[in-house]
Amino acid sequence: MKSTQTHVYQTTPEELTDNILIGVDVKLREFFKKYKPSDKDEEELLTVDDTLKILKCSKQALWNWRKNGILPSYRLGNRVYYKKSDIYLKLIKQE
Repeated sequence: MKSTQTHVYQTTPEELTDNILIGVDVKLREFFKKYKPSDKDEEELLTVDDTLKILKCSKQALWNWRKNGILPSYRLGNRVYYKKSDIYLKLIKQE
């Protein structure tokens, strides 16, 4: 049987909270760097399916956000589109 070493660290709740927040901050920066639209993409219109892939939510949730004015949408005929820049700004501001 193999034995393994166990390390015990003593941290205060404040230090633990700070470490967690630093980790969350790093992950959020990576996410926004990945999905931040470039200047040429800012006005790109996305279909509902494309928007669902970016937001990783259900069609019902997206429809509710559109209905309640949380995420602006644009209609061309029978189709609904979302601006990539609007999605990015909404994720950043969380208004």
